[in-house]
Amino acid sequence: MERQLLPDDHLSETVHHLVEEAVVLAGGHAPDARHLLLAILKSHAAIVQQLLPAIDIDVLAAAVQKELLNANSPIAIPYEAVIDLAMRIAAREQRPVVDEMHLMKAIALLSELIPQESVFPTPPKILQIGANLTEQARRGALPRVVGREQEVALLIETLCRPVNPYAVLIGVEGVGRRAVVQGVAERIANDTAPDPLRKRPLIMLSQLFDNPELMGKLVEEATQLNAILYIEAFESFLSAPAPPIEALRQEFLSALVARRVPIIGAASSLHGFRHHIHRAPDLLKRFQPIEVRPMNREETLQVLVQLASLFQEQHGLAFPNETLQTIVQVADEHIQHRPFPDKAILLMDHVAGRARAQNLAYIEPRHVWETAGVVTGLPIGGGETAMLHSLQGLESFLKSRVMGQDEAIETLVRVFSLKIRRLDLRPERPNGVFLFAGPTGVGKTETARALAEYFFGSRDKMLRLDMNQFYEAHTAARLLGAEFGYIGFERGAPLLDFVAENPFCVVLLDEMEKAHPEIHKLFLQIFDDGYIIDAQGRRVSFADTVIVMTSNLQPETEVGFLRGAPSLEDWRKAFAQQFAPEFINRVDAICVFRPLQRETVRQIVRERLLEQIIHVYRKRNIELSVSDEAVAWLVERGFSEHYGARELERVVERSLLLLLAPHVPAMIHAVDGAPQHYEITVQNGQLALG
Repeated sequence: MERQLLPDDHLSETVHHLVEEAVVLAGGHAPDARHLLLAILKSHAAIVQQLLPAIDIDVLAAAVQKELLNANSPIAIPYEAVIDLAMRIAAREQRPVVDEMHLMKAIALLSELIPQESVFPTPPKILQIGANLTEQARRGALPRVVGREQEVALLIETLCRPVNPYAVLIGVEGVGRRAVVQGVAERIANDTAPDPLRKRPLIMLSQLFDNPELMGKLVEEATQLNAILYIEAFESFLSAPAPPIEALRQEFLSALVARRVPIIGAASSLHGFRHHIHRAPDLLKRFQPIEVRPMNREETLQVLVQLASLFQEQHGLAFPNETLQTIVQVADEHIQHRPFPDKAILLMDHVAGRARAQNLAYIEPRHVWETAGVVTGLPIGGGETAMLHSLQGLESFLKSRVMGQDEAIETLVRVFSLKIRRLDLRPERPNGVFLFAGPTGVGKTETARALAEYFFGSRDKMLRLDMNQFYEAHTAARLLGAEFGYIGFERGAPLLDFVAENPFCVVLLDEMEKAHPEIHKLFLQIFDDGYIIDAQGRRVSFADTVIVMTSNLQPETEVGFLRGAPSLEDWRKAFAQQFAPEFINRVDAICVFRPLQRETVRQIVRERLLEQIIHVYRKRNIELSVSDEAVAWLVERGFSEHYGARELERVVERSLLLLLAPHVPAMIHAVDGAPQHYEITVQNGQLALG
């Protein structure tokens, strides 16, 4: 007998005997469904009669015997297929081994003697669109909840209330609201929950729905199953896009309340929850707010220890304690726009992904730093040393890009170096709030762009807002977005959308003094708290941004003219006339950009602009030289006292291109030969090519 057919750990002793009998009927070979069915009919006919009450047992036995002679019998179903289905049926019924009824059901299903629905009935709609967290916890499919005892206990107390078993978990996304709910499911699954919650399914609804018929069915099924509902997208659910849908959703909640179905919701803030549900005061007063605070470093480390054991078991990845501590440290110091434990779990997941892609089994701290550099875009791939090295090179890079503004750049780098390393007292605030003061065209915008390019990896990591567009109070809606149901809500908020998608970035507020004082107040909150909540209740963090404001204001004396180079105090007095004192107090540094001197402009033309053009032509085997007279000609036409060097690049590029354009065909033919030499000079007051 071929005992290798028998998976001993999954079959009951009775089924073992039935399989052995089937092997005998098959002449010592692997049996199929016919042999198994005959073995059951021989010794367990009552099982067959119970499952197929309308079938004559003797007639069935004779028919199966006849099928043994049919080489192409439709019920000659392989043994492996029968056992596999029987095991699935046993698992569905939460039985550890396959018994004779499971075996018979599998044969009957595969032979089409009974319909699929009789063994695998269609689950209720609420279980099709939702997830039964109690069942998942019972199967061990949920990670063990760590460090949420107080929140879990308070939620359980609320759900046990006989009149108002309704709770809303208050905390920003990623703080661990779902973990608190899973903690309740865990208690229910291991029978440590109080009697009012015992044996109850805790069903998580993650998607939104606005079908009246479906909503009615969900209410009925939740009542029949004695379920607890967790509406994860509760804040979005309350933020209906139109009054009819708002009424429909409130009616759904009211129906659940009428049936005393316990409800758990989630919201980013208590203010946001009250704002969205204020038009239904009867519902508002029923929900118990439960604050879910961010974890600290020690609690987060314990969560990672649990996660590490899962990664070891499921993926063969070893995370030693030193590596886990590095994950917590890096996330704490360099990712401010997310709370613990979410940011640590995010970083750990990225590290695990890179490790699996590179076939690594043992994760070291250096792998964390390397991954963190990719996740954040910050120059920390080599650890804190790499950050310090990048900061040392920042000043020289900015000075190479913006000439003649050494004092402003040194002030910027000095303060930014402290902020980006989180060495100040308020790490939740932005990575720097700077006010760039000085006339137009002297390098304020270019400095901000260069900072984004050097430190955040791309000039595209800077968003520029022209504050001239926000001179009226109502324009705040352009920054915060419109509420659901109002015109323009689908367009979002460009500033907040950009920061949410690019948390490590530079935000440039150009000509800030032109904005309305109400706009100043809005940004004051960002400067002070490090975040803002938009019109739709979304919390957007600015903790990892650098905010740069520019201003063209000029200090003046009492008689109306400048007394030489103004001091920093002069600038502060000028700004005090345009901004509230608390606004100026939130600025980390005022960087003063001085008017450009002609020698500086000459240096910009010679060392930056012309060098770029010469390099482009040199790659085409063409050598250009520019006389001092030509440089002076370009400076004269590209720079003005009023507009600074704003037009300089355009004048240089346009003048030289117009001069060189007629000669381009001849130049192209010279690419493969000896280099062609051209000198740009001035003749008769115009640029000339010699």
